Amino acid sequence: MTTKQQMEFPRINFVALLAGALFLVSIFLYWWGLDTTGFVNDSVRWPLWSGPPTTSVTSSQTFQTLVTYGPVIGVLTIASAILVLLGAIPKAHRLLMGGGIVSVLTPILYALLVNYTVSNGCGGSSNCITGPFGTETTTFGPLSLTRTWGFQTGFYIEIVGAVLAIIAMAFHQTFLKIKAPQSGH
Repeated sequence: MTTKQQMEFPRINFVALLAGALFLVSIFLYWWGLDTTGFVNDSVRWPLWSGPPTTSVTSSQTFQTLVTYGPVIGVLTIASAILVLLGAIPKAHRLLMGGGIVSVLTPILYALLVNYTVSNGCGGSSNCITGPFGTETTTFGPLSLTRTWGFQTGFYIEIVGAVLAIIAMAFHQTFLKIKAPQSGH
């Protein structure tokens, strides 16, 4: 007499686990930066939790808003990670949806924060960066100076995590839907 056993995989949303892991990785990386090349070479990077250790940017006051509110974005990213990781369990699909929504809003809020900081930091100066990303070259006789600024690896990893969180919601609805108990006749 032979018994047939079926092996059943754990009912966990692995896409959600990957999204949550990416959120956690992103909080340890830089989210925005400014590079200067030419006769002066300098790189300034902003993580979520503090400003750069040293800055030669026009004014350290210019980016104080980014330093002040960056940790709020960090907390939102951690909240996304927690909600998405808990939402990986089939019965916690509402947490997954909440984490997905927060994860989509987080990079949008950060982009708005950077844009606000950069546009208000110039104070009408003509020698100032404009917008959250871009490139500018200034020539001083035979010397040139190029400044490039924009979003960094942590920001983009968070966006990939947000896309995966959306995919995880679809995966959850398709493959991990909890079936209602069937009544016996």
